[in-house]
Amino acid sequence: MPAALFVDAGYINKLWMALNRTDYLDYLKLREHLEATYCNPAAGDRILEAYYFTAKLDPGNDRMDAYLNALSYPPPVGPGFRVKVEWCVKEPLFWPKSLGGAPVLHPSTGEQYELIRQKAVDVSLAFHLILSHTTRQWTKLFLATGDGDFKTPIQYLVEYKGVELVLIGNLQTISEQIRPYACEIIRLDEVAEQFARPRPQSGKG
Repeated sequence: MPAALFVDAGYINKLWMALNRTDYLDYLKLREHLEATYCNPAAGDRILEAYYFTAKLDPGNDRMDAYLNALSYPPPVGPGFRVKVEWCVKEPLFWPKSLGGAPVLHPSTGEQYELIRQKAVDVSLAFHLILSHTTRQWTKLFLATGDGDFKTPIQYLVEYKGVELVLIGNLQTISEQIRPYACEIIRLDEVAEQFARPRPQSGKG
């Protein structure tokens, strides 16, 4: 059956880091597995559209730009993502008012800590989720997120449009708000080795 793949990069990157792995998640391997396992290539079924949603603080981050560009290459070279990049903001960190509301400072330097927040990523993902389905009419959704904020578009697609939802994450980090709508959960903590890609060797020799 025709399908779509949507990746919330902030969620997946945090989950991968929590697994204490020294390698990378290979999205091409993931895409190939999803198509081979859940689609029928012989009948022409495949992932029609794949999206990767992220945000960055530094617009001149060449290393990140190169990585995102690599994600956009179509199979068999890359995973063929349509990369959507939003922005980050820095916010000075303060203690709660109940604790005085003072700035949170580094104990040695006195520098105030800052909190980096992604902006507009959830809105962009939800918008493109509905837009993609309206345009392409896929019937299966592979969604790599655990965020309960996506309950409304997920509920609409599953209950009103008959879309089958496969979540990618783990049970501890997937919100109970969206978990009931999934027909299956691919537990990344159990299959990480299958989709791993070694870090490139650095240095000479």
